[in-house]
Amino acid sequence: MFKKIFLGVLLFFSGTLYSQMVTPVEWGVEVEEVSSSEFNLIFNAKIEPHWHLYSQHSPEGGALPTVFTFSNAGTDYELVGETEESEAITDYDKVFEMNLTYFEDKARFVQRIRLLNQNVSTILAEIEYQACDDEQCIFDSTEVNFIISENHSATEEVASIKDGQESSISSDSDTSNTTPQRGLWSIFIIAFFSGFAALLTPCVFPMIPMTVSFFTKQSKTRAKGIKNAILYGISIIVIYVLLGSLITGIFGADSLNALST
Repeated sequence: MFKKIFLGVLLFFSGTLYSQMVTPVEWGVEVEEVSSSEFNLIFNAKIEPHWHLYSQHSPEGGALPTVFTFSNAGTDYELVGETEESEAITDYDKVFEMNLTYFEDKARFVQRIRLLNQNVSTILAEIEYQACDDEQCIFDSTEVNFIISENHSATEEVASIKDGQESSISSDSDTSNTTPQRGLWSIFIIAFFSGFAALLTPCVFPMIPMTVSFFTKQSKTRAKGIKNAILYGISIIVIYVLLGSLITGIFGADSLNALST
């Protein structure tokens, strides 16, 4: 039993470490002024050799397309047309065994915007993308922050922020001590009820009678069964919290997300 647990932990750590090492695409951003109210938001991707970054347009059954999501679009600014992309390669992909459009070495995506609020100084966008080589694929997401100065001159700044991290933009107003606590409690409550909702999924629900019968059959008394069940539940919580905290502390806040993807 101990050997199985040790092997599982070892595989978990090695998989997390490996997923952290694989970062085949680096993103940079720049802002190009078109007029006093229109700007081009430019995404520049630097791709490692032998890796492919896939286009925004991918057929069904193929690779996951590159997707750009812009915060507050339609409120502070509006998108003008679709996101344009640089010249790509369309060829047979060994991983998906079909013709796909992808980029090698580098890629450039441009989205034009028109300001609706002249006081806008920053625009936050999220990039979701898939990249593959001949043997493996990764899926990742990154947040980038476009900085537009007050006089709307062209400004460049790269602010690649992984999922789960907050933007480094400072706020003029003082932050109350209760704000982080309120956020943590909200996350806890959502996670708590999400756990109950997960019990109704096809993968978990059939296991409930099996788990209950295991404790009832293994225990000679009702009190012993309840004690074993409580110990079982607490052990799961402790193991996941300790392993999760340890891996997050060593490999970073996005390590578990990288492993799951």
